[in-house]
Amino acid sequence: MFAPFPARGLPQTEGDISFPRSKRRWIALSISYRLMHLARRIFGDQAVLRFMLNTNWISWRLSYEISMEHYGPAFRNTTYGVSDELFAKWIPRGGSVLDVGCGAGRLCHMAGAYASRVVGIDYDPVVIAQARARNTQPHVEFQVGDVRTALPGERFDLALLVAILEHIQDVDQLLGDVRRLAPRVIVEVPDFEADCLNLVRRDVGCRWYTDADHVREYIKPVLNDHLVRNGWIPREWQRRGGMILVVADRDASVGGVLDQA
Repeated sequence: MFAPFPARGLPQTEGDISFPRSKRRWIALSISYRLMHLARRIFGDQAVLRFMLNTNWISWRLSYEISMEHYGPAFRNTTYGVSDELFAKWIPRGGSVLDVGCGAGRLCHMAGAYASRVVGIDYDPVVIAQARARNTQPHVEFQVGDVRTALPGERFDLALLVAILEHIQDVDQLLGDVRRLAPRVIVEVPDFEADCLNLVRRDVGCRWYTDADHVREYIKPVLNDHLVRNGWIPREWQRRGGMILVVADRDASVGGVLDQA
């Protein structure tokens, strides 16, 4: 069973995120500072900086994966951009939702509370089997397949591209395919600027991606360009949990798209 997240609840007041100026001494931190000073004298700043950046990256990645396993879907539901409030705002009453690259169905289950039909599609049969096994909502369904070919004649009110674009080489192809399937899309991608050390990592040649399977991280201007050049008009932007989220509508002035009706 997953642990409740967060166990102490979300911060609501200044008191929830305040603490005394005087703090207990942390022996491990004191020792680390002394060792760091010695290491910089012996090996130099550049070598020590690269070591620390890589150690920080590994530690972050392992901590992130353990958190997901320990807290389950509630971890990303609480800390990422897509939320119940977002779905309540952008899914029309009685509407339909397509989740591209749905994985084990976390967002499909969330969207099921607001939509009359939800379809999750993923090329991986293992995660689709997991999604089907966990599914308790009859109006939520899962398919194994490629969104480019698996949904002939289908139309949806909203499409989700969450943690997808950063894995895709041909972003234009995918965004064009989704334009034919839905007039609105919610996109969520990793935010390069969420961690100021990413600038340092890139400059000194360390790993600065958040996942080894990524082909790019994102900054807002790049994501905006990807959307606009493929016939999408951004309507709402959010930054949260190291992610950039945007809600975009299909640009009706761009030709070559089937009517919504």
